[in-house]
Amino acid sequence: MEKELITQKQGLAVMIMFTLGSTLVLGAGGTAKNDVWIAILISMLLEVPIILICCKIQKLYPAKNIYEIFETVFGKVAGKLLSVLFIWYSFHLGSLVIRNFTEFIVSVSLPQTPQSIVGLFMIFLCIWAVKAGIEVICRWTAIIFPITIIVILAVTFLFAPILNFENFKPILFYGIKPVIASAFSVFAFPLSETVIFLAFFNQLNSKASVYKVYFLNLLISGLFIVLVSVRTLLSLGVPNISIEFFPTYSSVRLVNIGDFLERIEITVAMVFLFAGFIKINVCLYSSCLGVANLFGLKNYRQVVGILGLSMLLLSVIFYRNTSEMFDWANNIYKYYAFPFEVILPVITLLFFEIKKFFIKRKSLPDPAEDS
Repeated sequence: MEKELITQKQGLAVMIMFTLGSTLVLGAGGTAKNDVWIAILISMLLEVPIILICCKIQKLYPAKNIYEIFETVFGKVAGKLLSVLFIWYSFHLGSLVIRNFTEFIVSVSLPQTPQSIVGLFMIFLCIWAVKAGIEVICRWTAIIFPITIIVILAVTFLFAPILNFENFKPILFYGIKPVIASAFSVFAFPLSETVIFLAFFNQLNSKASVYKVYFLNLLISGLFIVLVSVRTLLSLGVPNISIEFFPTYSSVRLVNIGDFLERIEITVAMVFLFAGFIKINVCLYSSCLGVANLFGLKNYRQVVGILGLSMLLLSVIFYRNTSEMFDWANNIYKYYAFPFEVILPVITLLFFEIKKFFIKRKSLPDPAEDS
């Protein structure tokens, strides 16, 4: 398969946009209520060991993607089985993100439009982008990324008159248990989802540091998630956040500066869609690379169309309604994602170290033979 190159800045921009992705729409750590900022900071600390493991795996095999690494470490048969699991995770996550955004668009803008039609337009754009290649996706993201950051900061500045800092209180009123549970949720979604980047971070150029990209993403995206979550909390308050499906979007609708700057939510919605578009592209690209490696195809582009449409189909049938989608995201996803985000990387590195130990031991001369 042809190898495309990604610069460090492009890789960082794509990873940040991926991490923000559907988090901007669904929110993060809502179950912690007014302690959401504590939960997010704890989740960032929990993410550090996973980042170290992912980076270590990539540094051990800098020229291989995760699917090739599985076969190298575990052998062809077991490696392909693990590849199937990782392909499924990428594919399923992509379908979940599609559903998040079609649900958002239909709920806030196009209530009479079937979700499948909205999703069809979205996935056609993603198929086109993925066929163009990861270099094109990264270059486009590098242009959109600063615009996204400027919009988030500008909107936050406009929130100043309506922020109520009393919404912070009382801190830890509900105890530490909801905060830990919420931190685990944020750890699973969105922070640990970056494990998908092992599918193509072997394409970072030789000057790029995978450690630097991962840790800068954790710092920048984590702080922006805290910023957006705190902004929403201070503007809406806990009771209103609890009853809103899309609290971040709802809070932006409150901005009204002197009766001449209002209804800015359309600008924010566009930023949401940009981030979601990139996240779907990354998931689809990872899935296509995995399938191509699994079946020995020369070019991953051969399967982009069929996988993209299948991803859309799964997104349509997976949930029956919006409430079911949020129930899955808040209560089930963190347990579902744990094997893919934590167990797979851990056993891969562990198995490598075990193999390395036995190879070294085998290569040592036998003391009994020397005597």
